[in-house]
Amino acid sequence: MEDKDYRLVFVGNTQMGLIGLEEIFGELKSQRGKPEPELKEMLLEKAAKKNYIPDSIKEDYRKALFREFKKFLGKKVEEEKRDFLEVLVLGTGCSSCNRLEKDILDVLSETGIKAGLNHITDPGLIAQYGVFTLPAIIINGTLKSKGTIPSKSMIKKWLEEEKG
Repeated sequence: MEDKDYRLVFVGNTQMGLIGLEEIFGELKSQRGKPEPELKEMLLEKAAKKNYIPDSIKEDYRKALFREFKKFLGKKVEEEKRDFLEVLVLGTGCSSCNRLEKDILDVLSETGIKAGLNHITDPGLIAQYGVFTLPAIIINGTLKSKGTIPSKSMIKKWLEEEKG
């Protein structure tokens, strides 16, 4: 059976797919007044029931799960700074979506900007971003474009802005 409760989450500098977070967050919503270390441990224990969590990076998972839980509660969360950009292409795998992905790869190659690029084609995952006009590009969590294929010069401008 396919689990619809699947989310991509940065754990340290690695993007991981985790199952069951909506259910876990819903269960723990009433516990939000507990001390942060206790909440982090509860989140980790519950997530480990459905996901493999290596002992060597449990602390990274605690931080990531707590960050996602705060987002779930509607709290403003500042993302951790990474050495690279997170670039997402949202699209069904049509020719326009694939062209956008290729254009981004071309710009990354030309500029030497370090980035992780993911092309998300699963409609359930795309819906989690609240974007319904495709293709779309998201850089470091910010929607830059939807429904069009931006020029390479615009993609380069966005990447350079996000890089700082």
